[in-house]
Amino acid sequence: MLKSFQLLPVFLICSVLCFSQQSIVDRGLIVFERKVNTYAVLPDFLKGSELVSPDALPTYLQRYRQEHPQFWVDSFQLIFNKDSTLYQPVGSISPFLHGTGVPMADKNRVFSSLSTNQFFAEKNAYNESRIIQDSLVKIRWKLTDETRDIGGFECRRANGLVYDSIYIVAFYTDAIMTKGGPEGFHGLPGMILGLALPHYHISYFATRIDPKHYIGNSIYAAFSNHPKGIKQVDFFSEMINYLKNKKLDNDWMKSFIRL
Repeated sequence: MLKSFQLLPVFLICSVLCFSQQSIVDRGLIVFERKVNTYAVLPDFLKGSELVSPDALPTYLQRYRQEHPQFWVDSFQLIFNKDSTLYQPVGSISPFLHGTGVPMADKNRVFSSLSTNQFFAEKNAYNESRIIQDSLVKIRWKLTDETRDIGGFECRRANGLVYDSIYIVAFYTDAIMTKGGPEGFHGLPGMILGLALPHYHISYFATRIDPKHYIGNSIYAAFSNHPKGIKQVDFFSEMINYLKNKKLDNDWMKSFIRL
């Protein structure tokens, strides 16, 4: 009996250390894979556009399926510390929807200051760069009891609503303290490692997590030399007017440029 009690403090110390190691991750690097199901997206994306005539659309979609993979896949990295995140492309980005349509917001680079509730974003707009500076978007979250493993981290599911109409599903871990995620998604009790927009066939999932990646004292320097940006609502209005002229102001595109 004495030996059992002697082993108990050692067990408790080990348990505390393991818990602490899982709870104090406050900096690192995460690589996300962004996937868009183009087979599901393209019919609505092209309908009514000037890119393909209605008569030619069935033949175009059939040829597209023969020549292109189902998913448009690209990689982004999220560098983070306790209260800031920097989300940016890794390497070159594939042509927009495999070369379909006008490139818009496909190469997003987003700095989020979680402590000040502000973000800077550099977005592609018809092959030009736009800088947006605004408050972080409000997301209404509802936590669930569903869990799944992502990259060795137990993640809990949350359902959310952004811009009052875009439904999102996220999986976050409180083992990473930073309350951020891919693009500008944020606001859960830990890091978002998986996120999907089911109605728009877009998903982001972590493929590599490096909690030892050193990022220095601040990642704000990435945007420190940029001029003051426009508001998100002004960027959105500008893009919608452009898309209307191209007859591409469909629901999917409207949602994609707001990410």
